Amino acid sequence: MIKTILITNDPGIAIDAQEAGISRIMVDLETGPEKIQRQATRTTFISTHVPEDVAKMRKVVTKAELIVRVNPLHSDSEGEIDHAVGNGADLVMQPMITKLIQFEDFLTYLDGRAKPLPLIETSFSMAHISDIAFHPDVSEVYFGLNDLHLSLGLDFLFEPLALGIIDWMGSMVAASGKSFGFGGMAAIGGAGELPPEFILGEHARMGSSCVILSSRFAKDVGLFEPEGRSERLAKAMQAIQTKWDQLQKRSALQVQDDTRATFSKIRELSERIRRNGSL
Repeated sequence: MIKTILITNDPGIAIDAQEAGISRIMVDLETGPEKIQRQATRTTFISTHVPEDVAKMRKVVTKAELIVRVNPLHSDSEGEIDHAVGNGADLVMQPMITKLIQFEDFLTYLDGRAKPLPLIETSFSMAHISDIAFHPDVSEVYFGLNDLHLSLGLDFLFEPLALGIIDWMGSMVAASGKSFGFGGMAAIGGAGELPPEFILGEHARMGSSCVILSSRFAKDVGLFEPEGRSERLAKAMQAIQTKWDQLQKRSALQVQDDTRATFSKIRELSERIRRNGSL
């Protein structure tokens, strides 16, 4: 089964999520002004998490792994990483790599105390994917499609998928013997311009090991409504498991047809954005 990441700083949500089978909880500390400026024209999630959330979540995250995404490398990154690790992070995610020295300094600060999770979301880190993936301290990388498509001057979040960019990066990571994940996904059968079934199918086709559950997923399952939440989450995760099992049984021709339909839908949505400025 593919690993799932849920971004939250709410202990109640985290408890229900791990009981439902969500495998990773993320505290997102990438809250600097650079991210707000980069994504100012988008409706994407901007975190309001604070450093104190790491220890708070570590107390309740007992069955899932705890990921902490820190800010891009800056003058106090060593202290920020020390705080994340000291308060129980299992993995520390590094965003916005624009120089290899940033990646190397990040690993130095981490010093093997938690697993590094480099986030490939810039044209630079994409071009240097092999340097990052083949590093002996790295066992997994993640492709951040939102900032990546902006960095490449594209119009739609999933456009790198339809252009073959994710296939290429996935093959580079696979050649290193490491695992990778990408993108965000809503609940199966839920709303959204690009059906989550299409996205999950591409994860299965490429051998991806991990996906972030998107803000659309949170809306689909009523994540912020405590009454009945554990049951809704369990049902949503069972739907993902069922669909994943079905995807593993596809014939080569079915995989080809599904990928063609997915890419066609992405191109249609990209063109709509170019014409109208948004979906």
